[in-house]
Amino acid sequence: MTVMTLNLVEKQPAAMRRIIGKHLAVPRWQETCDYYNQMMERERLTVCFHAQLKQRHATMRFEEMNDVERERLVCAIDELRGAFSKRRQVGASEYAYISFLTVSQRRTLFMHAGLTEKEFNQPYWRINEESCYWRDALFRALRELFSLFEYAPTILTSVKPEQYLH
Repeated sequence: MTVMTLNLVEKQPAAMRRIIGKHLAVPRWQETCDYYNQMMERERLTVCFHAQLKQRHATMRFEEMNDVERERLVCAIDELRGAFSKRRQVGASEYAYISFLTVSQRRTLFMHAGLTEKEFNQPYWRINEESCYWRDALFRALRELFSLFEYAPTILTSVKPEQYLH
């Protein structure tokens, strides 16, 4: 799981940039664009929330965003796909899995579930109680995020192919 950013590309030797630009940049760029552009708006809202972008970004196509916005987006996708990897879940209960998440990842999960700060601020061990009214929404959101990030491109890029040549 790798993220290509403009800063990383600029640090590469010119010859390497030319080779990557000629052979790898276009398919990586297209895969990243397709992955983001094919998300449902609700999924985009979740990723934009985690990237600390505005709601309006969820209605934009990936290629319409500027360099900084794209970089924040691919870094957020990379962090979330690492957090919501099915391999990470093996053998862990939902409670244990949620306890492994960072605060920002947990906040993103709660937001994706349509929950508020009120639910987020409650102890998350409450999901073990049958009376927890937000438990099902949280578990559904967890399954959705596992599914969303299961097929994310291996290499995400915020760098347009032509930027490799400059």
